[in-house]
Formats: sequence, C-alpha cells, structure tokens
Amino acid sequence: MFKIAEYDLIHSLVFRGDYPGYKPDVKELPNGDGKVDRKKYAHVSLKYLAGWGNCIERMALLQVIFMAHGLAETIYQEWGGPQAFRPDIRYSALRVLEYAPGDLSHPHQDFDLFTNMLYRDAPKKFKAEYSEVPPQVAAIDPYCHIGQLGELIGLGKATTHQVLTSSLPQHSMVYFSIPDWDAKLPPGAEADRIAEFFKILRPPTVKDWLNERMARSRTAFKAYE
Repeated sequence: MFKIAEYDLIHSLVFRGDYPGYKPDVKELPNGDGKVDRKKYAHVSLKYLAGWGNCIERMALLQVIFMAHGLAETIYQEWGGPQAFRPDIRYSALRVLEYAPGDLSHPHQDFDLFTNMLYRDAPKKFKAEYSEVPPQVAAIDPYCHIGQLGELIGLGKATTHQVLTSSLPQHSMVYFSIPDWDAKLPPGAEADRIAEFFKILRPPTVKDWLNERMARSRTAFKAYE
C-alpha cells in the first residue's frame, strides 16, 4: 500500500519524544516466554491523535489509518467473518517498525484477527508459515496472515512468523485488525481459560482476552479499561 517516501514521512512523525504512541522503554515478548524482540516500533491509532501535533501532522496520520482500515474492512467483508467481530477502527492499529542491523523478531503469532503488510523493504527477511486464506483475500493482500483472534472465530489457523536478522537496517509497516472490545469470545476452552484467569462469571470479552495476552507479552502494560 505504501512506498518508501510515505514510510519515511510516517516514521518522522511517530519516532519522536512527543508522540504518545511511541514508547521506546516498552519491550515486546511476543510469546510471553521471556524472549525479548530487538526492534523499535510505534503505533498509529485514533487514541493517540487527540490533542497531539499540529493539524497537518494529525491529518497525515489520520489519512494513513483510514487507508489501512479501509483495506482491512474490505478484506473482512470478502472473508465473510461474523459481523460482531469485524475490524473496529477504534481498537485497530498501524504499527511502524524499524530493525537495526542484527535486530530480530522471534517466531510468534499476532493477537489480532489478521495482519496486513503495508510496507516492507526487506521481504526476504520476513518468514511465515502462511495459513490458507480465501482466494479473494489473497488477491487483495497476498501477505495477509491470520492472528489468534482470527483463529478463535474460525478464520483459519493463526500464522506463525518472524523477522530474521540482517546486516542492514529493515523497515516495515503493518496493520492489526482488532474487533470491538465488547464482543464476547466464542464458547470454548479459550473463553473458559480467560474466565478462570480473571475469576469472572460473565462471558469473557475480546478486551479481557487482550488484557491477559498483553500482560504477558510486554515489559510494561496498563490494562485496557
């Protein structure tokens, strides 16, 4: 979706101290197993833009979010997933990534419904065990990969993927599609596990599930409310 000039512009806006979606002190342990990724990232989402920057800066990032979310909505419609779990722009996020020489991302699965690759300058360093997606989805984004929430609602098996080290810097952007936080998890073992973890009697929600996953995959995390 994006070219290097557009990536460079977005990069210049989000990797700076006054942008609230950039938290350089927070490290990611994508599998919650103690293995810390080496990378720099910032998130572009609606919650970070209110009151930040000037008009031109906000509009630039808003345009990027709407373009990425439009792609996600189109894909989900073609996929035919349950309406209760369609991507919600309030909770979805675009991630801007930079890998210094020697940096890497350990093998993991994303937490979302699915992830769209919007830009990558070193595609051979991205390795994925792609799960089968409908042909109409692959035609729109051949790099679309299924997340753990997608597997929970029946889109297919979550895709394990990683970023390999390189002697050169690497840059990429992806879009994480997240449904309404209030959507109830489908009945089953995962819903039962989350209910037991939080000691709740009601059906657990997407927000409950994300809070549990995020708490064990970040070096610092404030629970979603």
